[in-house]
Amino acid sequence: MSRILDAALKMLPVVGACITFIWGVWVWKENADDERAAAAAETTRYAESRRIEATRPFLEMQLKLYTEAVLVTSRVAHTGDEATIGRFWELYYGELALVENNDVAKAMVEFGNALKAGERTRLEGLSLALTRAMRKSLAKSWGTDAWQATAN
Repeated sequence: MSRILDAALKMLPVVGACITFIWGVWVWKENADDERAAAAAETTRYAESRRIEATRPFLEMQLKLYTEAVLVTSRVAHTGDEATIGRFWELYYGELALVENNDVAKAMVEFGNALKAGERTRLEGLSLALTRAMRKSLAKSWGTDAWQATAN
C-alpha cells in the first residue's frame, strides 16, 4: 500500500505540471481568440469609416438635395407657387437624379404625376411619402438607423 501511495505522490508533480500546462494553453487560446475577434471588429469599423469618408461628397450632396426636395415638395403641396413648382421640375429632371435611389425616384414620379394631373389634394400625402423614402435612403447610404429613429 505504501508503494502505491509513494508512486502516486511521485506522479503528483507530473500530473500537476500537465494540468498547469493544459490550463495555460487553454487560457492562451482564449486570449488569442478574443484578440483576433477584437482585431476583426476594429478592421470592420475602420473599413466602414473609410467607406463613409470616401463617399462623403456623394452623401453630403444627397443630404443637401434631399433636404431641398423635401422643402420644395412641401411648399408645392401647400402654396402651389409657380417658382417652387419650377424648382421641383429642375430637381426632378436634374440634380436629384444623381443621388436618388429607386424608392425616392418612384416617390418623385408619383408626386410629379399628381402635380401634372392637378391632384392638389394628394400632394401633401405624397410629399410625406417622399420624405419617408428619403429617410430610408439616407439611413442606407450613411449606414445608420438614426435617420429612421422617428420615421413612421
